[in-house]
Amino acid sequence: MKLVIEKIGLQETKSSFHFFTLEVDAFKPFWHYHPELELTFIIKGQGTRFVGNSIMPFFENDLMLLGANLPHNYTSLVQDTKQKYEAMVLQFHAAIFSSLKECDMLFPLYKEAERGIQFITPDEETLRLLHGFVALHKVDQLAVLLQILHRLFKDTNRKYLSSKTYHSSIINLKGQSKIKSTTSYILENLDKKLTVPQMAQRTNMVEQSFCRWFKSAVGHSFVTFLNLARIEQACMYLSTTDKYIQAIAFDCGFENLSHFNRTFKKIKGKSPREFRS
Repeated sequence: MKLVIEKIGLQETKSSFHFFTLEVDAFKPFWHYHPELELTFIIKGQGTRFVGNSIMPFFENDLMLLGANLPHNYTSLVQDTKQKYEAMVLQFHAAIFSSLKECDMLFPLYKEAERGIQFITPDEETLRLLHGFVALHKVDQLAVLLQILHRLFKDTNRKYLSSKTYHSSIINLKGQSKIKSTTSYILENLDKKLTVPQMAQRTNMVEQSFCRWFKSAVGHSFVTFLNLARIEQACMYLSTTDKYIQAIAFDCGFENLSHFNRTFKKIKGKSPREFRS
């Protein structure tokens, strides 16, 4: 998935924030970042969330605050044509309320969001504000955004995603394009055999250089990234289907069941059978 700078265009539109909703058949790989903070709320759907070097599942009511220039991507690894995926996204600069002295307390929240924050169990009032956001006038939306941020500032039931040591090394457009195309290819072909020589050839690099570049850009080695993505896909199958475990292993790109079981337990701390039960 190549890493792309997303141009939000707040200055061009003379808006304080950018708000939009998504209703799609699936969230496709789109590894990107932007200088604005982003509040993402998943209304319907489940899959895998990539934030910095964090690879974790997402579900309905998943609420995330992402800091400036933090690479991220949501992918529906289990395709369900019967279900629409829905999300709402708010993007804004850290200085949006900087003229208000009372809002200085939000800056530590923005700083912490540089790692990505998941709010584990948003309270009913926060969920009500989020669900009602789309129907509001632009001015009212701005006021409600402040209310939401204030509530999230006080919400201590949170999880930091990307590691403290993670720093994206993608600093030029060519590098951004290469990492997006590479990771997109991986995520779209998890069921196929993927190897370092194959990926090195796709990126026109020698194997050692590819491994060094990939880890620097993504925060994981190629093998670790591949295994994490495959195991998260397997978790979705285990949670949402009654497929045999061996069939799931093959569908997720593992060539034998024993390797799948070992990798699953190493990452999840339990066997696939225990996870399903």
